[in-house]
Amino acid sequence: MPPKNYSRERCLTVISSRLQKNPCRNQRNRRKTDLSSTVNAVKPVQCDAIGIAFVLLSGLGVIFLPTTAKFAYLDGSNVLTVAVARGIIGVALLALVAVALRLSFRMPRDLLRTSMVAGIAQAFFVFGILAAITSINISLALLILYLYPIVLAIYQHRQGTIQVRPAQWFCALVTACGLALILGLRFSEISLLGISLATMSMLATVVITVTNHRVTESLGSLVSNFYMTAWSLLIFALMLLLVGEFAQPQSTLGWAALVGNGVAYCIAWVAFFAGARILGATRASMLTLLEPAAAAFGAWVLFGETYTPLQWWGFFIVLGALFGFEKLSRAAL
Repeated sequence: MPPKNYSRERCLTVISSRLQKNPCRNQRNRRKTDLSSTVNAVKPVQCDAIGIAFVLLSGLGVIFLPTTAKFAYLDGSNVLTVAVARGIIGVALLALVAVALRLSFRMPRDLLRTSMVAGIAQAFFVFGILAAITSINISLALLILYLYPIVLAIYQHRQGTIQVRPAQWFCALVTACGLALILGLRFSEISLLGISLATMSMLATVVITVTNHRVTESLGSLVSNFYMTAWSLLIFALMLLLVGEFAQPQSTLGWAALVGNGVAYCIAWVAFFAGARILGATRASMLTLLEPAAAAFGAWVLFGETYTPLQWWGFFIVLGALFGFEKLSRAAL
């Protein structure tokens, strides 16, 4: 402490000179601050990468869902049988993994109704999309279904949950147009019933995303999907008992497809909501628009399917528009 007869200016001069003589402490403190800022900046980027990886993993599961269901149908099964078998396999598999990880199944009372709504919406989603493709071509049904990220963004924007920039709206619309090109959209088979069923499935997907995302925030993706699958299984089992018939597959390949459908279902939904928990529901949903493009690319690589130049343009349009949407989303963080 300086002597009492030192003036205030003299004290400040002494302190300043001492700091200049030993600047190492200041430099160390400055380095710590810079390092902390860098780490804090890297953490969100790493979390985003994990979230995107989960959503892409979800896309792999979604790709196998229609394929395995089709194998089961060709082997003598039907829609209700596949839906019930998928639910049984999903509930059993999710329960086993949750028990192995020692997760709690306790459902808070205030989330019970939300979880039940998600399960009911999932039943509408499954029935709607499987019934729609019997009345309209698959490309039109998928285009209607994959409009759900845009509808979800509109809903959450109006609710004030997120703020979507005009440039992001543009990217979303461009993505939908690119998707229409990839699917080779044809209007030769138009049915009001088929369009209505596909629209019902799309709206049900929005409800699932909103409601089950809330449950996932509290219980985690495994447990929330366990409950959602259990509620929808109860609905399909009741329908099967009252108006349906259990049509079991006639060969080992059919049974393998039935089991594979249940496993792919678990991967698709659990990975999606794990990614949505990190990225948010809207960003995760927008990234699912990569799924049709990925399926088309996989069919080209694995099965040699050919596409028109217009479809390839659609593929690159979807990639570019989604990249733009993601870039704007990160800039807004």
